[in-house]
Amino acid sequence: MGYHTSNAAYAYDMRPQTHAGYAPAPTPAENARPRLDVVAGAGREASQDVSPQFTHCVKVFAVLAVLFVALGLFRVTLAGLTTSTLNSAATLSNELTEEQEQSSDLEVMRAVYGSSTRIRDLAEGYGMVAAESGVTLDFTEYTDSSVSADAGASPALGE
Repeated sequence: MGYHTSNAAYAYDMRPQTHAGYAPAPTPAENARPRLDVVAGAGREASQDVSPQFTHCVKVFAVLAVLFVALGLFRVTLAGLTTSTLNSAATLSNELTEEQEQSSDLEVMRAVYGSSTRIRDLAEGYGMVAAESGVTLDFTEYTDSSVSADAGASPALGE
């Protein structure tokens, strides 16, 4: 099968050529394939049980994983409760401080507004004068004798 019309014909020629003085290259020896033995068995009907050691390891891993998750949830819950308690304590402390400041201010205001000198100065500013003598009113002559028999009872309250 040779094409002798062009130089490319020699390239497509599939016959081995031997040139003067050259021997064909040796062909590589085929490696022997490993031996394959067929063993008869149960196939899909074979027992597919898992070894007891493997199941024990899986159970231990599952228990440890659940324990790890439970401890994590406990830590998160405890941290949340601690934070909540600390926040409420800080809020209470702030409120207590504010109330103490307000109480101090009220005590000062009571002392200032209740001062007799301040009241006297305000009264003089309105044109009032202090009384030089006091008047005592005596209503004993108008009281009923039966009312005086009651020890400390007020006639307007009970009757």
